[in-house]
Amino acid sequence: MAVSAGEGILAATVAQRFYIDGDSKVRIADDLGISRFRVARLLEIAVTEKIIRFTIAAPLALNMELSEMVRRRFGLRQVLVVDAPEDENDAGRLRRRIGAAAASALSDLVTDDDVLGIGWGRTMSAMATELTHLAACPVVQLGGMAGSVQENSLELVRRVSEVGGGRPYPLFVPLVVQDAATAAALRSQPGVESAMRRFESITVAAVAVGSWDPPESQMRDSLEPEVRTALTQQGVVAEILATLIRSDGSLVTDIDDRTTALDYEGMKRIPELVLVAGGDRKAGAVRAALNAGLGTTLVTDRSLARELLHRA
Repeated sequence: MAVSAGEGILAATVAQRFYIDGDSKVRIADDLGISRFRVARLLEIAVTEKIIRFTIAAPLALNMELSEMVRRRFGLRQVLVVDAPEDENDAGRLRRRIGAAAASALSDLVTDDDVLGIGWGRTMSAMATELTHLAACPVVQLGGMAGSVQENSLELVRRVSEVGGGRPYPLFVPLVVQDAATAAALRSQPGVESAMRRFESITVAAVAVGSWDPPESQMRDSLEPEVRTALTQQGVVAEILATLIRSDGSLVTDIDDRTTALDYEGMKRIPELVLVAGGDRKAGAVRAALNAGLGTTLVTDRSLARELLHRA
């Protein structure tokens, strides 16, 4: 449709006032001495003639196309792909980007009626730092202490519960101990038993995916070298909490009785399980977790999402 120069200028004026300045159609019509129906028509012209164009900008620079492709391919409820640069070689910055997206997801998901479970990991620590709003729900530590002094599961639960004001349920025990008898004794302690009893009531949980091949796992690093070697030889490529997973999704259960963490069946029971992982090096680990049927929501970055689709 051909538009005269005068009508084009008028359409641009109307579009500026309506979309940018926020004036109503009635006010624009009164000021310009035209009908509000003419204003509506001029707005249509502004769009069809590309005098004005719309850009939908997702928050946190999310790649909506990749998010939807991964969601459909793996049958997830929600996927958030952070549009981090392909050459992002600052691991700390990438974790902060993914952590911010995970924090946003938790803020949206969690209500006062939920019970929130929190795992551990460096990206999870970034998430806790970025978290600014959370419903006042109970916060349960999903496993014993793992990680560094600054970035451990106990500290994570403290930070997250402070944001929302909900009651924390920490676990003041190691994640992996020497033998099954020690683990059983620790689980029977009143404080530990009280926290682990809440596992059954968890409705939302956020957990990191640890990679064993290549090695990017705080739990793996905490194990004795001979144990790591034996588990790797059995095909372990990923871990969530203390659940060890092969590429095909099958489990390696050799050290299950030595751990103080929510187990595989417990994770499967959680209505909303958020997996958090970044970097294409972790694509194999995330794929193994998905093959194991774990996760309803995935928060990741562009490089891992593309590698997931490539492997699929």
